[in-house]
Amino acid sequence: MKKAQRVGFSFSGLFGRGGAPAATRGWSTEPPTEFELGRMLTALDDRFTALRAFDVFGELDADFLVVGPGGLFLITTRVQGNAKVWVDEDVLWVNGRPTNQVRDARNAADRASARLSAVLGQPVRATPVIAVMNPLSLSFGGDPARRVVTLPADLVTQWLSECSRMLSDDAVADFAAVAEDRATWGSLPSGSRRLARVR
Repeated sequence: MKKAQRVGFSFSGLFGRGGAPAATRGWSTEPPTEFELGRMLTALDDRFTALRAFDVFGELDADFLVVGPGGLFLITTRVQGNAKVWVDEDVLWVNGRPTNQVRDARNAADRASARLSAVLGQPVRATPVIAVMNPLSLSFGGDPARRVVTLPADLVTQWLSECSRMLSDDAVADFAAVAEDRATWGSLPSGSRRLARVR
């Protein structure tokens, strides 16, 4: 299958020469970045569960938690329209200026991993993913194995679908049920005890 390509970005640039390695507010009140990425995630097939994570990860800027055959992925959205974005192992740069977005994405994934591991009684690792909205260009440096996955938002769904299988169907169902339960995150506001599903 031919991979999606765009000016200024390629999957080979993301992973290096070796390829990929063997990660309740109403819609009407959400920033366009979250709304648009949520719409894109609805294209995932039935193997995936995509949850709106803002309510429990709001302080850490995480927007969606996706569970699928490739594992668990904690996704944050960033608006960098018409900006040149460059990513190395520890820093995401925007038009030459460093940001804390890589650090924040890793911290959010670490907290999610700890919560899920405690409830499931086994080690669980959530992979941090940064979805960049409409960058002018997206370039990479450093060691691909040490970078946080960073993608143009419109390629996130394809990337998730093409990740190598890491979980059985039963494990996906078990992990999704735990992730969807607000009690997992220590967040029990009035109303639903489940996180809202995007997919």
